[in-house]
Amino acid sequence: MNKYKGEISRKFGGQDRTFRLTFDCIVQIERRTGKSVMVVGRSIAEQSFSLHDISVILHEGLIGANGKFTHQAVGDMIIQTGLTTSAVTAGEVLGTIFAGDKEEEDSPLVKVESQETTTPSNNT
Repeated sequence: MNKYKGEISRKFGGQDRTFRLTFDCIVQIERRTGKSVMVVGRSIAEQSFSLHDISVILHEGLIGANGKFTHQAVGDMIIQTGLTTSAVTAGEVLGTIFAGDKEEEDSPLVKVESQETTTPSNNT
């Protein structure tokens, strides 16, 4: 698990599994559910979610972390784990995209853009 890449690890289907939502995974969640991620997220928070939505989020999260699972296998893991626990996990997985990057002092990531507004040289 790499928290700097938006990955989270949760017990699911009897094992610790890593979940990560890439841009493509988020688009696939919207396509497969027919709803925006905001609507799906709200339905989880309000506990009015569908099993289909939970399974799609978890499936895409596993795919984003390079997992090789079928949608049916994810459904079997949901039954094994329990719907309530799986819904909490799906909410946490989906929540990773809303929080954004959090800068931490010990982050190994290098900033790509300079925030400087002036140039260090008087010649420019």
